[in-house]
Amino acid sequence: MRAQRLLLQPTQEWTTIAGEFTNAGTIYWRFLAPMAAIGPIAATVGGIVFRERGSLLTFGTIPVGLGTAVQAGVLEYVLNLVGLYALAVAIDVIGGSIGAQRNRVQALKVAAYGSTPYWLASAFALFPRIEPLAMLVGLYGIRLFAMGLPAVTKAPRDKIAAYTLLTSIAAVLLVLIITAIITRLVVS
Repeated sequence: MRAQRLLLQPTQEWTTIAGEFTNAGTIYWRFLAPMAAIGPIAATVGGIVFRERGSLLTFGTIPVGLGTAVQAGVLEYVLNLVGLYALAVAIDVIGGSIGAQRNRVQALKVAAYGSTPYWLASAFALFPRIEPLAMLVGLYGIRLFAMGLPAVTKAPRDKIAAYTLLTSIAAVLLVLIITAIITRLVVS
């Protein structure tokens, strides 16, 4: 339901998220564990069925065997969870430098929930030839970051554009790093 509300009623949902008392474990178990699994499961099934895996780095596909498809899926899942924590750290550090509230859990909320379009779009990996389209859908996350950062981190309004830009760059870089690691595994 949270993902649906973030996509359809983001302003109200960010207000709710900002006021929730929670911890990193709850965010990971209740939201991230299932959401971060969408892409790896889809890519693994797609790799097994079509014997190839989509790659954002080549904007095409890479041939993949059964064992490699499963290994890549497991590695991608772990890297998604670790990468999201790295994004939360980046949000926290960037926010602190512009006068936003320094709070790692609040930053994790923005990273996790702002990435909802990316998590959902990663289902495109089920069909390797159209997987790169997921990045286009996932870009809606930039809008969610722009709405969530001021609400959750109490960032100054005049710094939201820069904060959103830097957060989005960090998110894209992490996606590219994860993709490069997975592609390296699949190609070797």
